[in-house]
Amino acid sequence: MGTDTTKIVIDFIARELPQSAWPHWTDGWAHEAEAAILDAAFSARAAYGTPTTGVRAVITRWRHHRQSDAPLDNLSTLAAFAERGDELAVILGNRQRVPGNYSTKAEAAALGAASLVAVGCTGSADIGNTDAHRAAIMSVPGFGARTFDMLLFLSGTLTPDSVELLTRFATEAAGSAEPLGGVEATSLLAAVAAELDVPATTLTHAAWRYQRTAEQPRRPAKSDPVPAM
Repeated sequence: MGTDTTKIVIDFIARELPQSAWPHWTDGWAHEAEAAILDAAFSARAAYGTPTTGVRAVITRWRHHRQSDAPLDNLSTLAAFAERGDELAVILGNRQRVPGNYSTKAEAAALGAASLVAVGCTGSADIGNTDAHRAAIMSVPGFGARTFDMLLFLSGTLTPDSVELLTRFATEAAGSAEPLGGVEATSLLAAVAAELDVPATTLTHAAWRYQRTAEQPRRPAKSDPVPAM
């Protein structure tokens, strides 16, 4: 694709997910499974916040608690709080609850970590797009398929579904009447990242989050009429 298309996508980004306002211009949490599962838990139905608020503040507090310069990639450390959810919520400074109000997000993250450890996952390198790992996450009340998809993506795994999501983003951003192919979309996003002077992983994260949010069914507002039964 040419420079004109690259410019069209850059203009789309400036309009729809500007770097100054869209909070997801980060690299995600590749090689940091603890951070990835915390993000997947705490970003559900919540404002993502800034580097010092919201989800990233939760991860910063956990990093401080761990008192280690090493990557947050030992799921056993979170799993140790599976029966101490209230204590973990205090450490993380956040008592938000999962969809369905089953538990705090802190407790759910710890339970998810424990479930992954039980099927042999110790860190990000072990997490894969497998039925066992999906079932482990979805066994936690309040976690679902979207939680697992988020965990995979944040851990650095691009599944075919994620590639298709990014391809749909590139197609929309380019204003293309025909769907782009996966290779074409990847090349386009790489060119855009270079023009924006950001790592390709950062643009991929921002674009994936944008498209995922855009395609999420809208929840009825409190003022919306209740359908007749």
